[in-house]
Amino acid sequence: MVGATPVALTGAGQVIAAGPAVYRGYSISATAAATVRIWDHDSAASGTLLDTVAVPAGASVSAWYGDGGLRAARGVYVEVVSGTVEGSVRIG
Repeated sequence: MVGATPVALTGAGQVIAAGPAVYRGYSISATAAATVRIWDHDSAASGTLLDTVAVPAGASVSAWYGDGGLRAARGVYVEVVSGTVEGSVRIG
């Protein structure tokens, strides 16, 4: 089994990986409904959209893309579209 490194979410848009990485998944919770987008990009909410995550109020959601993960050629960027979130994005 291949490991992953969790990168804590700050609650705002942030760079998870500034260069090529393997996106392996996420674990996100929210007190009010929230939406997060995860991009294949090194510094902005653009490029190839890897995931759109809708988190219901008071819930947690997670996904694991296995040992292979998804190849992010430019990097991994998290955009918090709405709500307040906490948790992590996993990269390898």
